[in-house]
Amino acid sequence: MLDDFMEDITPTTNKPEKVLLVDYHNLAMRNLFGQAFDPTDVAFVGFRVSMLISIRKLARDFQPNRIIFCKEAHDRNWRYDVYSDYKAGRAAARESSVVDFSAFFPINESFMNGLEACLRNCQFLKIPHLEADDLIALTVMTNPDWDITLISTDKDFYQLHKYKNFKQWDPIKGEYITIINPEAALQEKIVRGDKSDNIPSLQKGVGSKRFAKIYSEGLMDWINKNNLQESYDRNTKLISFNCIPTEYHQIVKNALNEFKKEPFDGRAFYSFVIGNGLGAFLDKTTDFINIMKNVN
Repeated sequence: MLDDFMEDITPTTNKPEKVLLVDYHNLAMRNLFGQAFDPTDVAFVGFRVSMLISIRKLARDFQPNRIIFCKEAHDRNWRYDVYSDYKAGRAAARESSVVDFSAFFPINESFMNGLEACLRNCQFLKIPHLEADDLIALTVMTNPDWDITLISTDKDFYQLHKYKNFKQWDPIKGEYITIINPEAALQEKIVRGDKSDNIPSLQKGVGSKRFAKIYSEGLMDWINKNNLQESYDRNTKLISFNCIPTEYHQIVKNALNEFKKEPFDGRAFYSFVIGNGLGAFLDKTTDFINIMKNVN
């Protein structure tokens, strides 16, 4: 009887799902530009081998129950309705790059599709009209019970540090990023803009020190005094994840909930490595397979 009673009152602890979020495009760019440029490697073999090494390291180091690769939709993002010049100039930057992106993009797309066919225990998430940043933000915002780690150095995600289920790992420094005031980080991004996304600053000459002074003395007073409300509202819609249209919240949550994890296909992965001519990765294939099998 006592044993039965103790059994009834023994608390059960359910560990939160340990989730690793990967911005696929960001990971690809780090691996593309993180090695010496080789103009003779027209098939981007070095890039693809480097990607596999990176994925293996992430799975080994963080040992997640779930890996979600967040992908760009590459269609008209909803932000273009807010600001038509959003991300203008990126095409020109690619044209001036040493990398032949017209050759790289189809190779990367084929590589990613091949990975998805093998890594059936990982989710490759893509939603029309959403960027990877949107997917990451909505995953964090709609799953408070998950234990989420994002691999990224991007300051866009500093605003997410207000959520208790979120951590951000800097893959370059090899440490977690600590943001004491996520709201201030968000407001600084809004005021200073984002050159990479062609989001203009509210006023020229505002650096980190100048912003800190403005913020401490009263940001809204400064905005009103300088007649910057319209520009501030525009930048807020472009930068704050709270402004992602509400209809996408449930779409992303449904996609996450409906994903059916299947066993990792080691045989298919071995064939994928051979078929892609990635001989430089052959000696690491068995280790990759054993590590990826544990993502469950």
